[in-house]
Amino acid sequence: MIGARRYAKLFKTGQYGRFYITSGSHARGLTFQIQLLPKDVKAIPNGSLNTCLNNDAVEIYGILSGQPGWTEEYGWIHKGPWVDDFNKLVMEIEIKLETARLESEKHKSEKDRTEEKRIKELLKDY
Repeated sequence: MIGARRYAKLFKTGQYGRFYITSGSHARGLTFQIQLLPKDVKAIPNGSLNTCLNNDAVEIYGILSGQPGWTEEYGWIHKGPWVDDFNKLVMEIEIKLETARLESEKHKSEKDRTEEKRIKELLKDY
């Protein structure tokens, strides 16, 4: 759904520092929520598609408008310094994923060159 897709693809449901992130999907698209936990508090998980059970957690990112399950739009419910911290976390994850993608691409290219060389040698030797 609008505002959820990018983040839902990056995160699995779980605790990231003081953030408890719920990343999921339903029949019409991806879903994404963030709860802010108090300092030094461990989240009480409630399954992979549900927000945590901590009563002292505050939802800071979630559904802003629309019909839940149909046309919902996601965004910041509460804005503050946590937005910058979350954006840094997103950037770190995206950099890690891009680095892994480039490494995989490099490995595949090397493997392809080795295979191409092997084939040429075999054909040349005939």
